[in-house]
Amino acid sequence: MDKNLEVMKKRKFNRDISWEEIKQVLKSLEKKVSKYYGILFYMLITFIILFTLASVIKSKTNFYSENLKFRWKNILSYDDLLYSRYIYTVDQPYEEKVMHLSIHPFFDFMAQGVATIENLFFSNNNATDHYYHIVVFQILVNLLGVFYLYKILREELGLKEKWCFLTITIYEIATVTLLGTLIIESFLISGSLLILSYYYLSKQKIVISTILGILVSGMCITNSLAFAIMAIFLLRNKKDIIKVGISCIIGGILVFGILPYRDYIFNNFFTSVKTQAETYSLDHSFGTYIKMIFYNLGSAPIFFLNQIHTQPKGLDYLVFDLSASTKIIVLTIIFFICIIYNVIKNIKDRNMLAAFGVFMYNMFIHVIMKFGLHEGTIYGLHFLFAEILMFAFGFKIKNKVVRRIFISFAIILLIAQIRYNLDGMLNLLLLFKNWK
Repeated sequence: MDKNLEVMKKRKFNRDISWEEIKQVLKSLEKKVSKYYGILFYMLITFIILFTLASVIKSKTNFYSENLKFRWKNILSYDDLLYSRYIYTVDQPYEEKVMHLSIHPFFDFMAQGVATIENLFFSNNNATDHYYHIVVFQILVNLLGVFYLYKILREELGLKEKWCFLTITIYEIATVTLLGTLIIESFLISGSLLILSYYYLSKQKIVISTILGILVSGMCITNSLAFAIMAIFLLRNKKDIIKVGISCIIGGILVFGILPYRDYIFNNFFTSVKTQAETYSLDHSFGTYIKMIFYNLGSAPIFFLNQIHTQPKGLDYLVFDLSASTKIIVLTIIFFICIIYNVIKNIKDRNMLAAFGVFMYNMFIHVIMKFGLHEGTIYGLHFLFAEILMFAFGFKIKNKVVRRIFISFAIILLIAQIRYNLDGMLNLLLLFKNWK
């Protein structure tokens, strides 16, 4: 008995063995984390900047206040007040937003969870604080998407670290991403989920990919086809494509069935989708139609365009003008020329095919079907990551001269974004400060 106790004590309290084991574990963890030191530091700096900007907006302007009268469908058509009042709340008026539930069935459930957690930490929460907390939550979701975008660039495209940081900075300072971290909407969360889906599909992680596919479809039903396109091109085994597809359909239906507002979804889904499509129908001249395509889907997601303050029916609206400076127009055209060049050169690469497929699908629904074309900028969060990936292939160009030209343009593009986008945000802040 004593001998057994002595052996147990040695095993339990032998400091030499325990410290060696601890050191080995720590070394193993340090080795795994060390390759992410750069991106983690980048994320920390980005969070500090965006968090500070959100805090300044909260303290120095009245934009987060629900008393501000210019809210609905104004800044790039973001329905920010709708989300803060009726979606990010524990007690939601489901009957008042059947159409939203049909298009974004899981989003409301997630938003209720966020609101519940918020109430646990902030008992005396007013409307302005509530809006601010949701913005901070979106900033964190955005950073998660940035982390996985970095991993895709590094692991799947094989880019050098410096080009990865240049690429994700272009992504972060794009108009739609920058505003998406400061104004409440569902598109930033949907876009981040698409990035995660791309990564895990490329890694052939069937279970995780299936869960993400269900979430992607539930957050924005139209993105289910974008997920399907990525699965077709990224999954190497045809059987895995079928498995993921069937599992997503069955899993989605099962999850729909346990939602508290399932009856609203099942009874109104097809009617809501039809009504939504009819709402977005356009009747413009061909010239205006082309301008909307170029600015709303091409330039505005990347560059901050001219802002116009209008007052139809006595209501304050702030919209982006269908125009831009010559510099922005030229840079936008060159940006897409780079993408077209990269697509042609890498059309057989599965990563290119997946990104190109997502982009073309979005062009189909927004350009051919004209769905949401007039507010295409916010939909840019659903395909911006695909544009960024197609653009990033330029860093792999074998011809040294062409590659240097591409790198030079990428740096110019970033400088132009900093110049115009941050200036545009500053003008918005000054406007919000004086707008009652």
